[in-house]
Formats: sequence, C-alpha cells, structure tokens
Amino acid sequence: MKQKLIAVAVAGAFAAPAVAFAQASTVNIYGYVNAEYGFAQRADTATAGVSKPSWDGLNSPGSYIGFKGEEKLSGGNSAWFQCENDIGFLKGDSAVTSQVNTTAGASTAGHVSTQGGWCSRNSALGLKGGFGNFYVGHWDSPVKRAVAAHRVTGETGWQGVQGMLISNGGGFTGTFSARNSNSINYESPSFAGFTVLAQTTSTKEQSNTVGAPNVGGRSNSFGLNYGAGPLSASVAYTAVEHNRAASGLPEAKDTALVLGGSYRFGDARIGLLWIDADAQPIIGQTVTRKSWNIAGTYALGGPHSLKAGYTVAGDTNSSNGFKAGAVAGTTTGVGANSGAKEYQIGYFNALSKRTNAGVVYAYAKNDSNSTGYSVGNNATTGLKMGESTSVVVLTVNHTF
Repeated sequence: MKQKLIAVAVAGAFAAPAVAFAQASTVNIYGYVNAEYGFAQRADTATAGVSKPSWDGLNSPGSYIGFKGEEKLSGGNSAWFQCENDIGFLKGDSAVTSQVNTTAGASTAGHVSTQGGWCSRNSALGLKGGFGNFYVGHWDSPVKRAVAAHRVTGETGWQGVQGMLISNGGGFTGTFSARNSNSINYESPSFAGFTVLAQTTSTKEQSNTVGAPNVGGRSNSFGLNYGAGPLSASVAYTAVEHNRAASGLPEAKDTALVLGGSYRFGDARIGLLWIDADAQPIIGQTVTRKSWNIAGTYALGGPHSLKAGYTVAGDTNSSNGFKAGAVAGTTTGVGANSGAKEYQIGYFNALSKRTNAGVVYAYAKNDSNSTGYSVGNNATTGLKMGESTSVVVLTVNHTF
C-alpha cells in the first residue's frame, strides 16, 4: 500500500508542472484549408476540326497553419510572436499553370509547389502597447495589405486577380504582392479611426550576395488606413530600390500607389481599388500600368450569398517607345490595347460557422494587342492576341 501511495505522489509531482504550464501558455494554433477544382477553356477556334483547348486542375491557394502567442509585460505592454506556414496539400500551386499546345489544341496542367518551410508566411516577433506595435520578421507590405482589405475577390488560385492588379501580367514586369523577409514594421495606435503602417527591409542579404556598391534591394512601404462604422479606406505606397540588383541591374526602382475603399450597407459589401504602378526592367526604361477592381458580396439569407467582381488591367506603356502589340504565344504586350478585363460571379453556402463551399465562374478577355492575361492568375501560355479564357471553379474551405 505504501509503495502505491509513493508512486501516486511521484506521478502527481511530475504532472503538476505540466498542468500549470498548460494553464499559463498563450500559444494558439489556427489555420485555413482551401481546396479548388477548376475546369478552364480557351476561346481559340481557329483550327478546323479541333475543339477548344481545355484543362483542369486542383490547387489549395492560401492554405496555412499558424502558431501565435502573447505574454503580458509591465506597463500594459505585451511581447508576441507568430509563425505561419504554407500547407499546399494539393500539388497545384495557388497559380494553376497550364501549357497549351496551340497547334494540336491539347493542354496539360503543370504544378508548382507552394513556398514551404517554417514561418514561410506572416511571421514575426514583436512588442506592442500604447505606443503601437513594433515587430520584425516576414510580413505583408502595407501595399499588399491595402489591396487585400478592399479586393473582395481572390488574390491567387483559379479565382485570383493579382496578375491584373499588383503582380507581373501582360507586358508589365513589376510585382507588388510582397510578403517581405527581413522586414522592420510599425503600426500606430488608432487615432479617430486612422492608423499608420510602415515597413522597411534590411539590405544586408542582397549586398552580400551581389558584392557591389550601392546595391541594396531595400523595400520601403507606407500605408494610412481608416475604419469607422460601415466605411473603411486605405492609401498605400511602396518603393522597391535596386530590385533588379541580383541580375546585375543596380539603380532600378519600382513604385506603386494604391487607393482603396469598402462600404458595408445591410447585407451587402462593396469594395473599390485603383493602382498606379511603375517598374524599371532595364535602366532608362520604365513600364507603367494603371489597374482597378470593383467587387461586392450580398447575403441572400440563411447560409446563401453571392459574390461578383470586375477587374481591369490597363495598358502597359513604355517610356522608350516600345512597339505596341505582342507576338502571339508570348506575354509581352506593350502599348495601346495591351490590357485585359476579368468578370467573376459566384454562389457560396456557409455549411457551418467555419466551413464554406461555392461555385464560381470567371471570364478573362485580353485586349486586341495583349496575350498575357488569363483566368488562373495569369498562368496560361500560348494565347493569341485578344483571346479569352474562362473557368468554372468548385471550392470548399475550412477555418480553424
């Protein structure tokens, strides 16, 4: 009997600290799992006796798992951390690639892995309090966050429109959908609904890699957000200096200005974005593109809702007089009529508080001198100038 009592006491001594640790721990596990299946088709009917090229693919855009925690400090301050990780559980990436054979009318779906590894998404260590929130790590730029706040439609995957808004598309060769590594970030407290965001990046890594003077690769991004009642609005700006340095092109600079707003009234929400972007693919040449997006959601009652969007990629213009137009089978449309438009409409059903399913139809149409845009986030090759693509998407996602 004494031996049993001693064994129980020893077990209790070891178990008590574990219980106490569990009670004191602030670490939370969260995540989002998304699956899409899309069946896409090109409009090409030029080859007699050949059906329209089509392809399909599965992907898991935006899926992640994260760990975060916070510890209270003196003076009302807190220390916090977050480690968020991609979980591309389907082989297709968030941009579903398709290689289309224009002669035979056949197509095959290619797959690119999502960015893997620990803390590959928004991840940081920070301090916050009455002074605001200061943190360092791997984090979305204020420009990327402003676009996400008002886009309403998707960023990547079959429903993604970032190629028409803030990433490479058509003849435009600058990307601003940036989650920057080695970043230093600050978010101010809210003043009458206004908050300020700022981000800059370290230059050490690129300088060591290139080994050249005046080559830094620094990205600076700033944002001003407003949110009160049903209205929210954002203005954001980014400047990416020496961004081509790793390719031997110092002194280049890419910039983007974002204006966005959203308004919620009753069962509906509408968002509007306008983006003016410049990029320097070579010294002495600047390509520019102005794009915009309007989209909204409407709750039909119960678990049912609708979503619709319209996105316009403006013409890509060049400062050194590049010829307008593009060669068929490339993505180099520059000049007049080198943009594109995309229409989206979808129905969604909230199966529970955490699980949603839906079906979406999207249609992307290149302008007469453009081949570089398609559904599936600008991933289709072999298009002819002015050609269109369309897709029907089945989607289901779960938040935890």
